[in-house]
Amino acid sequence: MARQTVRFYPRLVRSDLPAMEEDPWMPTEMRHGLAPDTLDPHKNPTFKKAFFYAFLLQSPVSTAASLSCAAAGDGVDLVSLLPDDLLRRVVSHLPAKDGARTAVLSSLWRHLWRSAALVLVDTHLLPANRAGARPARAGAVSRAVTAAVSAALEAHPGSFSFVSLTCSFIERADRGVLARWVRLLANKGVSELVLVNRPWPLPRGVCLPVALFSCASLRRLYLGAWLFPDTATATLPRAAGFPNLRELVLGCVVMTDKDLDFVLAVSPVLEILAVVGNQTQLHARLASQSLRCAQFCVSTVEEVAVVDAPRLERLFI
Repeated sequence: MARQTVRFYPRLVRSDLPAMEEDPWMPTEMRHGLAPDTLDPHKNPTFKKAFFYAFLLQSPVSTAASLSCAAAGDGVDLVSLLPDDLLRRVVSHLPAKDGARTAVLSSLWRHLWRSAALVLVDTHLLPANRAGARPARAGAVSRAVTAAVSAALEAHPGSFSFVSLTCSFIERADRGVLARWVRLLANKGVSELVLVNRPWPLPRGVCLPVALFSCASLRRLYLGAWLFPDTATATLPRAAGFPNLRELVLGCVVMTDKDLDFVLAVSPVLEILAVVGNQTQLHARLASQSLRCAQFCVSTVEEVAVVDAPRLERLFI
C-alpha cells in the first residue's frame, strides 16, 4: 500500500480518543450513523457539514416499493423469458440487497445478478425502522453498516453503477477498510460515487486513499469530510486521474491550492466543480479546458482566479 503524507490542521483534526469513548465534540444526532436526511441542519452545530448533505446525489433506486412475483394464469414464468440484457437492467434498478436476492430465483437469475451493475446505498442497509430512530449505543449502527458495505463490495463480482456511503465513522483503525473499499470500487468500475465520513472534527491521520485516483470509470464524485492526501508528495497510482469525471463536489474537505490544481489537471472532461464548506483558506486557480460551472459555497476562499477556462459559463462565489 502506498505511503501517504498526513498533514496536520490542529483546529480541524482532533486527537484520537480512548476506545469506546464518545467524542465530546460530536453532536448527539451524528454519533449514531443514521441516514443523513434525518439530521436537522438548524439544530446541528456543524452547520457546514449538515448543509453539505443537501448537495448529495439522490439514489436512483428506492426501497419504498415492495417486491412481489405474480405468475401468469397458467403458471408460466414470462419474465424469465425476456432477453438477458433487459433482465440485467431490471436487476440494476433494484437496491443492491434486493438485486442479490434475485439470485435465489433460478440459475438464470444467479448469472444475471453476477453480471449486473448494482446500486449500493448504505442507508438501504440500515436496520429496519432505524432510519431515524436512535439506537441504544452510539456507533452501533455505523459499525453494522460498515460491515455490511464491506460484505456487499466483496460479494458482488460485477460492477457498481452508483455507490453512496454516508453512514460510517472511519477512524484511524478503519483506514484499511477504507482503502479496501476504494480499491474494490476502482476494480469494479464505479460510475457515480458519494463518499462521506461521519466523524467531526476530522480524525487525525485519516486521509482519502490515493487509490481513489485510479477510479478511471468515475463520472460523478461527491466527497465529504475528508483530509485530502498531499498530492505533491504522495505516491500516486500510475496514470492517476479521472479521465471520465464530469462532476465533482467537495464538501468540508481539508485541501490546499495545489491539491485543487492537481484535481483539475487530471480531470480533462470535468464540467461542474462545487466546493462546499472548505476547511482551509483557498486560493483557487481555475485552469481547465472543459470546466463550464464552478461554485464556492460556505467556504473560506481568499481568491478565485480564472486562469485558463475558455468554456466557463457560470461562476458562483
